[in-house]
Amino acid sequence: MGVISGGEKPMKKLVISLSAVVLACSAWVFYSFATEEKSDIFRSLSAELKEIQATKDRYFAQVEHIGITSGEFQTYKAYMRANQQLNNRKDELSDSELLKDLIIEKLLLLEAEKQGVAVSLEQARAYSDEMRHILESTADEKAKAFQQQVTALTGLREDEYWEKHAPEAYKSQLSIEHLLNKLVQDGVLPNASGDPESFQTAWKSYKDKLYESRSEQVKIFIDDIQ
Repeated sequence: MGVISGGEKPMKKLVISLSAVVLACSAWVFYSFATEEKSDIFRSLSAELKEIQATKDRYFAQVEHIGITSGEFQTYKAYMRANQQLNNRKDELSDSELLKDLIIEKLLLLEAEKQGVAVSLEQARAYSDEMRHILESTADEKAKAFQQQVTALTGLREDEYWEKHAPEAYKSQLSIEHLLNKLVQDGVLPNASGDPESFQTAWKSYKDKLYESRSEQVKIFIDDIQ
């Protein structure tokens, strides 16, 4: 999960980067999407997101100085459950599991800041511009059509998506990727290319330990999470 630049890899990174919230730890991993069933999933997700936007937002949780609203959590849940459907995964994700995953992503961003590897918004804007140029230059019509669906989900015009939404999303994604790179370089995690299974096991263990060690800095302001 290194930082990707040049050639075909940036296109793949752009294609799988869909979530309206943090992207890195919950990447969408399908590419062949042009089926009626998957189009139905996008339509359903779009309707759900509109319903969330029309619902009054409230303060939901806090991770150190980072707040999480009910709208952000519900949006995260909608994307992740759509992701399960798109990848034909039958395991159901509970609200408590999803909230834990979202909190862990916030903790990873904080850890990236503490270790000095977080990406600035200016760097993320430059990366977003690069991804947009790659997309607009590609002959891959599937990728273009897919990105149009992604943009439509946000309710933004194309320019707004690339100038406002995408940089914020890439800032989170790239910051966590930089943290991953540092953890591998420091020997905290094994290299994924050498032993993917060991890497995934170690990465999960690292996130679980991070969550446990920072639990006192996490506050949840609701009591109806299942």
